[in-house]
Amino acid sequence: MAHRSKTKMGEWDFLLYSGTANVGVILVHEIYGLDDYADSVARRLSEEGYWAAAVDLFRGKRPSSVEEGLKIRSELKEKEVLDALQSGLALLKGKMHADARIGSMGFCMGGGFALLGACNLDFAFCIDYYGMIENAEQVKGARGPIELMLGSEDERVTPWAFQYLLPAATKHKKRIDVHLYPNARHAFHRPNWEGHNADAARDAWQKTLLFLSQFK
Repeated sequence: MAHRSKTKMGEWDFLLYSGTANVGVILVHEIYGLDDYADSVARRLSEEGYWAAAVDLFRGKRPSSVEEGLKIRSELKEKEVLDALQSGLALLKGKMHADARIGSMGFCMGGGFALLGACNLDFAFCIDYYGMIENAEQVKGARGPIELMLGSEDERVTPWAFQYLLPAATKHKKRIDVHLYPNARHAFHRPNWEGHNADAARDAWQKTLLFLSQFK
Protein backbone atom coordinates (compact mmCIF):
# COMPACT_ATOMS: atom_id res chain seq x y z
CA MET A 1 0.00 0.00 0.00
CA ALA A 2 1.42 3.38 -1.03
CA HIS A 3 1.91 5.80 1.87
CA ARG A 4 0.33 9.19 1.11
CA SER A 5 0.75 12.41 3.05
CA LYS A 6 0.11 16.10 2.57
CA THR A 7 3.11 18.33 3.14
CA LYS A 8 4.40 21.81 2.46
CA MET A 9 7.74 22.96 1.12
CA GLY A 10 8.37 26.67 0.83
CA GLU A 11 5.15 28.28 -0.37
CA TRP A 12 3.80 25.14 -2.02
CA ASP A 13 1.60 22.24 -1.00
CA PHE A 14 2.34 18.71 -2.15
CA LEU A 15 0.77 15.29 -2.07
CA LEU A 16 3.70 13.05 -1.20
CA TYR A 17 3.83 9.34 -1.92
CA SER A 18 6.75 7.33 -0.61
CA GLY A 19 8.65 4.83 -2.71
CA THR A 20 11.16 2.03 -2.38
CA ALA A 21 13.43 2.89 -5.31
CA ASN A 22 15.92 5.74 -5.21
CA VAL A 23 14.05 7.44 -8.05
CA GLY A 24 11.56 10.25 -7.57
CA VAL A 25 9.12 12.25 -9.68
CA ILE A 26 7.80 15.77 -9.27
CA LEU A 27 4.34 15.53 -10.80
CA VAL A 28 2.55 18.56 -12.27
CA HIS A 29 -1.21 18.52 -12.74
CA GLU A 30 -3.37 19.50 -15.70
CA ILE A 31 -5.57 22.58 -16.09
CA TYR A 32 -8.08 21.11 -13.60
CA GLY A 33 -5.70 21.45 -10.67
CA LEU A 34 -4.46 18.80 -8.27
CA ASP A 35 -7.53 16.61 -8.71
CA ASP A 36 -8.25 12.92 -8.26
CA TYR A 37 -6.66 12.11 -11.61
CA ALA A 38 -3.33 13.71 -10.69
CA ASP A 39 -3.51 12.01 -7.31
CA SER A 40 -4.11 8.65 -8.99
CA VAL A 41 -1.04 9.06 -11.22
CA ALA A 42 1.14 9.84 -8.18
CA ARG A 43 -0.28 6.80 -6.39
CA ARG A 44 0.38 4.54 -9.37
CA LEU A 45 3.99 5.72 -9.52
CA SER A 46 4.39 4.94 -5.83
CA GLU A 47 2.89 1.49 -6.29
CA GLU A 48 5.65 0.87 -8.84
CA GLY A 49 8.24 1.82 -6.21
CA TYR A 50 8.87 5.45 -7.17
CA TRP A 51 8.65 8.45 -4.89
CA ALA A 52 6.12 10.98 -6.17
CA ALA A 53 5.50 14.56 -5.07
CA ALA A 54 2.46 16.12 -6.76
CA VAL A 55 2.61 19.90 -6.53
CA ASP A 56 -0.48 22.10 -6.23
CA LEU A 57 0.24 25.04 -8.53
CA PHE A 58 -3.34 26.30 -8.21
CA ARG A 59 -3.09 26.61 -4.41
CA GLY A 60 -6.17 24.58 -3.59
CA LYS A 61 -8.37 25.77 -6.45
CA ARG A 62 -10.13 23.08 -8.50
CA PRO A 63 -11.43 24.58 -11.76
CA SER A 64 -14.75 23.23 -12.98
CA SER A 65 -13.99 24.10 -16.60
CA VAL A 66 -11.06 24.56 -18.95
CA GLU A 67 -11.85 28.27 -19.16
CA GLU A 68 -11.67 28.66 -15.39
CA GLY A 69 -8.40 26.72 -15.32
CA LEU A 70 -6.90 28.87 -18.07
CA LYS A 71 -7.71 31.99 -16.09
CA ILE A 72 -5.86 30.66 -13.05
CA ARG A 73 -2.99 29.51 -15.24
CA SER A 74 -2.68 32.96 -16.82
CA GLU A 75 -1.94 34.40 -13.39
CA LEU A 76 0.97 32.00 -12.82
CA LYS A 77 4.39 33.45 -13.53
CA GLU A 78 7.22 31.31 -14.88
CA LYS A 79 9.28 32.21 -11.82
CA GLU A 80 6.54 30.80 -9.57
CA VAL A 81 6.36 27.54 -11.52
CA LEU A 82 10.11 27.06 -11.31
CA ASP A 83 10.04 27.89 -7.59
CA ALA A 84 7.35 25.24 -7.06
CA LEU A 85 9.35 22.62 -8.95
CA GLN A 86 12.52 23.56 -7.11
CA SER A 87 10.62 23.17 -3.83
CA GLY A 88 9.51 19.71 -4.94
CA LEU A 89 13.09 18.82 -5.76
CA ALA A 90 14.18 19.96 -2.30
CA LEU A 91 11.35 18.00 -0.70
CA LEU A 92 12.30 14.72 -2.35
CA LYS A 93 16.02 15.26 -1.81
CA GLY A 94 15.27 15.61 1.89
CA LYS A 95 13.38 12.30 1.93
CA MET A 96 15.60 10.22 -0.34
CA HIS A 97 19.24 9.13 -0.48
CA ALA A 98 21.93 11.57 -1.55
CA ASP A 99 22.37 9.89 -4.94
CA ALA A 100 18.64 9.93 -5.77
CA ARG A 101 17.58 10.42 -9.38
CA ILE A 102 14.72 12.91 -9.48
CA GLY A 103 12.83 14.06 -12.54
CA SER A 104 9.72 15.98 -13.58
CA MET A 105 6.52 14.68 -15.11
CA GLY A 106 3.24 16.20 -16.18
CA PHE A 107 0.22 16.15 -18.44
CA CYS A 108 -0.97 18.91 -20.78
CA MET A 109 -0.29 22.18 -18.93
CA GLY A 110 1.64 20.13 -16.39
CA GLY A 111 3.68 18.47 -19.14
CA GLY A 112 4.75 21.88 -20.39
CA PHE A 113 5.67 22.98 -16.88
CA ALA A 114 7.54 19.71 -16.27
CA LEU A 115 9.51 20.35 -19.44
CA LEU A 116 10.15 23.95 -18.42
CA GLY A 117 11.53 22.68 -15.12
CA ALA A 118 13.74 20.10 -16.84
CA CYS A 119 15.19 22.83 -19.05
CA ASN A 120 16.01 25.12 -16.14
CA LEU A 121 16.56 23.02 -13.01
CA ASP A 122 18.66 20.06 -11.95
CA PHE A 123 16.31 17.25 -12.99
CA ALA A 124 17.66 13.88 -14.07
CA PHE A 125 14.86 13.35 -16.60
CA CYS A 126 11.49 14.59 -17.81
CA ILE A 127 8.28 12.83 -18.86
CA ASP A 128 6.07 15.17 -20.87
CA TYR A 129 2.61 14.03 -21.86
CA TYR A 130 1.53 16.44 -24.63
CA GLY A 131 2.82 19.63 -23.03
CA MET A 132 4.71 22.51 -24.63
CA ILE A 133 6.94 25.40 -23.64
CA GLU A 134 6.93 28.88 -25.09
CA ASN A 135 10.55 28.82 -26.21
CA ALA A 136 11.76 25.44 -27.50
CA GLU A 137 15.34 26.71 -27.45
CA GLN A 138 15.25 26.32 -23.67
CA VAL A 139 15.74 22.59 -24.22
CA LYS A 140 19.43 23.49 -24.41
CA GLY A 141 19.41 23.47 -20.60
CA ALA A 142 18.04 19.94 -20.19
CA ARG A 143 20.36 17.78 -18.08
CA GLY A 144 18.77 14.42 -18.82
CA PRO A 145 16.63 12.57 -21.34
CA ILE A 146 13.08 13.62 -22.13
CA GLU A 147 10.22 11.28 -22.90
CA LEU A 148 7.51 12.91 -25.00
CA MET A 149 4.02 11.43 -25.46
CA LEU A 150 2.00 12.78 -28.37
CA GLY A 151 -1.33 12.12 -30.06
CA SER A 152 -1.53 12.25 -33.86
CA GLU A 153 -4.81 14.21 -33.65
CA ASP A 154 -3.43 16.84 -31.27
CA GLU A 155 -3.57 19.84 -33.58
CA ARG A 156 -1.54 22.16 -31.35
CA VAL A 157 1.15 20.32 -29.40
CA THR A 158 2.17 17.67 -31.93
CA PRO A 159 2.92 20.11 -34.80
CA TRP A 160 4.81 22.32 -32.34
CA ALA A 161 6.92 19.38 -31.18
CA PHE A 162 7.97 18.41 -34.68
CA GLN A 163 8.43 21.96 -35.94
CA TYR A 164 10.24 23.45 -32.97
CA LEU A 165 11.16 21.12 -30.10
CA LEU A 166 12.77 18.27 -31.99
CA PRO A 167 14.89 20.56 -34.22
CA ALA A 168 16.03 22.42 -31.10
CA ALA A 169 16.88 19.13 -29.38
CA THR A 170 18.84 18.03 -32.44
CA LYS A 171 20.69 21.33 -32.54
CA HIS A 172 21.65 21.14 -28.86
CA LYS A 173 22.28 17.36 -28.88
CA LYS A 174 19.59 16.44 -26.38
CA ARG A 175 17.87 13.08 -26.15
CA ILE A 176 14.11 12.98 -26.66
CA ASP A 177 12.22 9.69 -26.87
CA VAL A 178 9.08 10.43 -28.90
CA HIS A 179 6.00 8.22 -28.84
CA LEU A 180 3.34 9.25 -31.33
CA TYR A 181 -0.04 7.55 -31.00
CA PRO A 182 -2.32 7.26 -34.05
CA ASN A 183 -5.95 8.31 -33.71
CA ALA A 184 -5.21 9.83 -30.31
CA ARG A 185 -6.25 13.32 -29.35
CA HIS A 186 -4.82 15.77 -26.83
CA ALA A 187 -5.09 14.53 -23.23
CA PHE A 188 -5.64 10.95 -24.41
CA HIS A 189 -4.36 9.61 -21.10
CA ARG A 190 -7.01 11.30 -18.97
CA PRO A 191 -9.83 8.88 -18.08
CA ASN A 192 -13.51 9.80 -18.32
CA TRP A 193 -12.83 12.33 -21.05
CA GLU A 194 -14.30 12.16 -24.53
CA GLY A 195 -10.84 12.07 -26.07
CA HIS A 196 -9.56 9.29 -23.82
CA ASN A 197 -7.85 6.55 -25.80
CA ALA A 198 -7.53 3.46 -23.63
CA ASP A 199 -5.05 1.65 -25.85
CA ALA A 200 -2.78 4.68 -26.21
CA ALA A 201 -3.02 5.44 -22.49
CA ARG A 202 -2.12 1.88 -21.55
CA ASP A 203 0.85 1.72 -23.91
CA ALA A 204 2.11 5.17 -22.91
CA TRP A 205 2.02 4.18 -19.24
CA GLN A 206 4.01 1.01 -19.92
CA LYS A 207 6.56 3.06 -21.85
CA THR A 208 6.69 5.52 -18.96
CA LEU A 209 7.52 2.72 -16.54
CA LEU A 210 10.17 1.35 -18.92
CA PHE A 211 11.70 4.82 -19.22
CA LEU A 212 11.77 5.26 -15.44
CA SER A 213 13.35 1.85 -14.87
CA GLN A 214 16.63 2.99 -16.42
CA PHE A 215 17.21 5.35 -13.48
CA LYS A 216 17.01 2.69 -10.76
